[in-house]
Amino acid sequence: MDTLHPFLVAVDGSDDGWAALEWAAGAAAGAGAPLQVLHVVQDNTGLAGVLLGPGPEPSQDNPVTEEGLHRARAVAPELEVSTRVLAGDPKHVLPGQTRNAALLVVGTRGLSGLRGWLAGSVSRAVAGHARCPVVVHKPAENPVGGTVLAGVDPLDVVPEVLSFALRAARQLSLPLRLVVGDTPAGERADGARELLEETLAGVRADHPALDVEAEYSARNETEWLVELSRTAELVIVGRELSGVLLTDPLGRAADALLDQAHCPVAVVPTRNL
Repeated sequence: MDTLHPFLVAVDGSDDGWAALEWAAGAAAGAGAPLQVLHVVQDNTGLAGVLLGPGPEPSQDNPVTEEGLHRARAVAPELEVSTRVLAGDPKHVLPGQTRNAALLVVGTRGLSGLRGWLAGSVSRAVAGHARCPVVVHKPAENPVGGTVLAGVDPLDVVPEVLSFALRAARQLSLPLRLVVGDTPAGERADGARELLEETLAGVRADHPALDVEAEYSARNETEWLVELSRTAELVIVGRELSGVLLTDPLGRAADALLDQAHCPVAVVPTRNL
């Protein structure tokens, strides 16, 4: 959650979108970052839009962004808020806005989606292709007094995931739990724990006020994260920026958490998972 770059939130007038905006406004205020409220007006140019380029710029005078502006300021009156209306398919337009953003927040489902836990096609596409971390907002089952969870490999802690998790925990003023599933047995397990505890010692030295611990289990990491998310306020998972079009952009862990987690899910792009 880099304070040098804006937080973005996509709204479409749905309840899920407004809930995502309220979460994003609180997070941006906690980070000291500006917030930009995005609304995508879907066009029907289809193949013509691909061949001929985008059509005229949509009107920036839009009731959805106006309401978004008022709602964001109601959450955080001192927050710097701007709005932007875009045209096109949100699955393609929204990832294109993320190159210089700190974070993009989207709802689980919009006006065109079915209600329920499963993440919609827009939120999945955005989480899979954005160049910045994406939070897919779901109402937390335990919205007060929870934790921030991050799935990690003790033998190869991904710096992008750890850095994002540390910033999120500090800015949300919550304890951080690094979740290590599929823990091996025997000497390999001892070595993995030793490596992670060395990492934690450095984290505690740099951030003495932060409550951070590792939790180990032989259970499947993703299944355990889903269960732990019942008492969490945010769960964080990485995805690899492979650059290969035919690969799964999310990966199995992020894919499962977007459907099954019981709190907001942050998907962090990494260079090497």
